[in-house]
Parts: sequence; C-alpha cells; structure tokens
Amino acid sequence: MRFVSIFAVVLVATLSSSAQTPALRQSIQKKYDESLAAMRNAKNKADIESAVDNMDVPEWVANLPDGTTMTRPQAEEMLEGLLTVPSEKRPSVGQHIIYLTKTGWNILVVYWVYRPSNNGLIGSLARDTWVETSLGLRRIRHEKLFPDRALIEQGKPVVFPMN
Repeated sequence: MRFVSIFAVVLVATLSSSAQTPALRQSIQKKYDESLAAMRNAKNKADIESAVDNMDVPEWVANLPDGTTMTRPQAEEMLEGLLTVPSEKRPSVGQHIIYLTKTGWNILVVYWVYRPSNNGLIGSLARDTWVETSLGLRRIRHEKLFPDRALIEQGKPVVFPMN
C-alpha cells in the first residue's frame, strides 16, 4: 500500500512537472529572445549592462570549449565590442531550444545558437543552467559545448555523422 501511495505522488509530480514545461519553455525562450534583441539594439554600455542584468545573475559564469571560465564582468566587456558595429549590421543570432528539464533547484536548457554565414549557418550547441530568483528566471551558468563551426553549408547539414 505504501508503494502505491509513493507511486501516486511520483506520478502526480511528474505530470505536474511536464504540464508546466510548455509555460516554462515559453518563459525561457522569451528571455533568450529579449536578450538577443537587446544586444542587437544596444547603443551604449548601459544598454549592454541592462541586457545582461535582465538575463544573468551577478555570479554568472561561462565554461568555454577551450576550458576557460568567463565571469559576467568579462562577458560584459566582450559584449561592449558590439557597440563598434552599427546595430543594423550586427549579425542576426538565432537560438533554438532542443531540451529543457527542471530539477529540484534549477532548469537545464540545451540549445543551438547560430548565425547566418555566406554558405549557410555557423554556430554551436550550448547548455544553460537557470534558477528562479526574486527577480524571476535568471541564468547562473552557460556552457558552450564546442567552438562555432559550420552547421549547414550550401543547404546541407554538416554536424551529423555521415556514412
């Protein structure tokens, strides 16, 4: 009988969690969309800081493909380089969530991030860790899994193994 009770609780929790996933996915997708638009439209350092603040916690870190770790202040400094390019000439970066799961304390999101190139798309696979804060959802960690590379060349995918 105890097993049945435990099973029922686990089943309800699982169903509740999966029922929340579409809304959670939409909320996180909205955060990504807003961040990419803010970066594309940034006019000054304050715009960059605001865009980052709306997405990331102060202790945010990134793990890069070469093994280095980047802190939020380092990322903000790097993003300031966007200001040297007129907003209409900045690359149009896209993002597509392929996996999202909520654990006890965080939300893991795996996604493609990409931009157009002359021959197709260039990008990478990334994994972000999100947390619920008093200010809403924020990223605490970003992991870029491999350096930017061709994803599609001349209309053909080049990421998947071919025989």
